[in-house]
Amino acid sequence: MGEVAEVLAEMTPQMPAVTVDAGGPSAGERVASAYAGAERQVIGVLTVPNWQSGMGPEVLPAVYQDIVEVVADAPGPVRAKQIVPRIGLAAETGRIEGARAKLRRLVERGWLDEDAPGLFTPARRRTAATPNSL
Repeated sequence: MGEVAEVLAEMTPQMPAVTVDAGGPSAGERVASAYAGAERQVIGVLTVPNWQSGMGPEVLPAVYQDIVEVVADAPGPVRAKQIVPRIGLAAETGRIEGARAKLRRLVERGWLDEDAPGLFTPARRRTAATPNSL
């Protein structure tokens, strides 16, 4: 039992001594902690940026670039299961679903269009002359 206590003592972070006056902390006073300021904020990173005029696929992560190129080179609308083998992945259900999620993300961000459910084409860019028309 003594060995377990020693191992736990070694694994437990040692708290630095905090000197407090004999009266103890007064109401509302904060006592310093060894973990003060250790809170971390996670800031999201947008790996697939929204398309803007002048942007090319080179700003996308590699797998997204491959997907955009395959869709652009296709003679017509393509499905996720047609894209997967062309980007070098096995045509397994999990890979197809992953590609489908990436395709939808590209549609949301303006890189591709989804003409019918599951059929993806290069994005037709809307201009000021043709607002909201396809």
